[in-house]
Amino acid sequence: MSSETNTFFSREETQGRRYPLFIERLLWLLVVIGCVLLHPKVLEMIDGTLGTLAAWCGLPLVLLLCAEMIGRVVQTMHKGR
Repeated sequence: MSSETNTFFSREETQGRRYPLFIERLLWLLVVIGCVLLHPKVLEMIDGTLGTLAAWCGLPLVLLLCAEMIGRVVQTMHKGR
């Protein structure tokens, strides 16, 4: 085996800048905190089985979706520089 690095289709690749991973971790932490704080509010607003589903399933999914969208915007801005 040779010690050369082989890239896909033998093309030249340059090392990019490091992605600010702490932003992703901060967003995930905010999602967890938001779920804990908003869970009782959702249960108060919507009664019954629908409220339970919205609080336990809908709220975390919506918050994760928002965090993912913010992360993609940050990634696009970071890539464009």
